[in-house]
Amino acid sequence: MIPRIVVAAANSGSGKTMITCGIARALKKRGFKVQTFKVGPDFIDPKYHTLASGRCCANLDSWLMDEGTILKDFSYYCSDADIAIIEGVRSLYDSSDPLSTKGSTYSVAKILKAPIILTIDVRGLNMGAAAIVKGFKTLFDADIRGVILNSSRGERHELKAKKAIEEFTGIEVLGAIPRKKELEIEMRHLGLVTVEELEKSAEEKIKIWAEVVEERVDLDKLVKIAESAERLNTTTREKEEILEEVEIAVAYDKAFNFYYTQNLDLLKNLGAKIRIFSPLQKFEDFEQIGGVIIGGGYPELYAYEFDERTMKLLREKIEDDCPVYAECGGLMYLCNNLINKNEKFRGVGVIDADAVFDTSKRYLGYAKGSCIRENILFCVKDKIQGHEFHYSYLEIQGEAKYAYRLERGYGIDGEHDGILVHSTLASYIHLLFSGQEKSLKNFLANAVRYNKR
Repeated sequence: MIPRIVVAAANSGSGKTMITCGIARALKKRGFKVQTFKVGPDFIDPKYHTLASGRCCANLDSWLMDEGTILKDFSYYCSDADIAIIEGVRSLYDSSDPLSTKGSTYSVAKILKAPIILTIDVRGLNMGAAAIVKGFKTLFDADIRGVILNSSRGERHELKAKKAIEEFTGIEVLGAIPRKKELEIEMRHLGLVTVEELEKSAEEKIKIWAEVVEERVDLDKLVKIAESAERLNTTTREKEEILEEVEIAVAYDKAFNFYYTQNLDLLKNLGAKIRIFSPLQKFEDFEQIGGVIIGGGYPELYAYEFDERTMKLLREKIEDDCPVYAECGGLMYLCNNLINKNEKFRGVGVIDADAVFDTSKRYLGYAKGSCIRENILFCVKDKIQGHEFHYSYLEIQGEAKYAYRLERGYGIDGEHDGILVHSTLASYIHLLFSGQEKSLKNFLANAVRYNKR
């Protein structure tokens, strides 16, 4: 079975992404085929992983996926890899429920039987670092095999923390990363600035991360820990029956780029021919398109660049009942207007609402509910579960027709999500289709029917 480790942390902001990407690139330079994964609902960190390793990062989430699906996806993406590096989410045990580990890094590590490397931000700590490691080790007897210190202020500081951790916990410190401005990366309201926006500077940042990891972390010991992982009993994904080929236009640029790797791969495996287009540029090839998918991202930052011609043609396509699925940023794009700091920008205009960006309105977390109106993905009474991740809300002008009633989450009005217009479904909830491939099959079947009219 593939060697593997989980890079976990004592708290958010401990440097997991930097260390994971640094390890991935450093091992790639040594000739390893490195497969990365990200625990939890995250679209931004996986892009850094993908750039660092040269292989698409996939998400593993024990709240959205059952154990069997996690194992199948892990096995599928590791099929020709030499080592797997799994970056955790938040702290090792944190989940949406303070009394449950469902959705946590720990739960995924346990399913994968993967040794854990714990990263600790040691600012202001020496013996205290040992207390943190001991607490994380003993709370649920986590399989912590090594520690990486981050934000050390110098060699003397590192030696003190290392001595305390190894003396009081018996767990080896594999390295220490110094506190340096050049290692940091810009943050904004949804996390790190995206790879698409940083362009070449993202690659430069990963090179720096890899260099510091090579210099300051014992990679040979880390690989040995990964190789010591217990054997897993995994099952492979069943080969999907290819439906009739159909062209699906997928919005992808610096404004719209929040997509799960699994979702795009499943589309391709089911027979979809994906055509990438940018809502920021002219796209006049909608005629042969059977369906459209518009993911999330940062449309509020780039609304001034929306291409008028593309919006007009997309509006006509939607009014012609082409199946369109839009998530979060895609939902905002389809509204009459996007409003950001009192500036108003025209949207596609098929949803009779204004999308208002407001950092004081924060809707982050898992969501679940049921389908109350049949649509291009779901049948009535189907269960829905995903996550929402937005600092915006809709000001509905007309009467909205909703697809989902929520048991958990805020959605559009606190009770509902999924606006239905023509053959379009637009929702704040992001869906991971691993384990619920039936929904994508429904979408593609609708796209095929549309093309045959």
